[in-house]
Amino acid sequence: MAVAMTEFRDQDLRAALNRALRIVGISALIGTPVIWGAWGWPSAVFFLVGGAIAATGILEWRQIMSAVLARLGPVNASGDATGASSAAGTQPKPVGPVVFWFFLRLALAGALLYVSLKSLDGRISALIAGLALAMLALLIEAIRLLRTWSL
Repeated sequence: MAVAMTEFRDQDLRAALNRALRIVGISALIGTPVIWGAWGWPSAVFFLVGGAIAATGILEWRQIMSAVLARLGPVNASGDATGASSAAGTQPKPVGPVVFWFFLRLALAGALLYVSLKSLDGRISALIAGLALAMLALLIEAIRLLRTWSL
């Protein structure tokens, strides 16, 4: 039986993203030999490339979420942002490096897609399946959260 929860916290979102990342990893480990056996090793590499891009996407969104929430900080009853770092007298970490790494990951993902599409002769559907692992994992986590919070 699920415990009735009153508030969705930052830790809950972090845990959901960590579980989604684990789902992507397990799905990639299980799906790679299946795709290798069905369509050959180039398609398995496509699937792994898509899965790696999906996993790094979840990691980046987790980093962005952490950086933004650290900047915003908790809100008190009057609606003012109190912020754990402002209460301690320190400034939160800047968001700039997180945004830089986000765009660098996008550029690297694009380059990886380009190189793999140009050099391998696999099935594009394997690449799309690998990329879709993140959406599948996040859908599973969304359904899990909806079931937990609606009870």
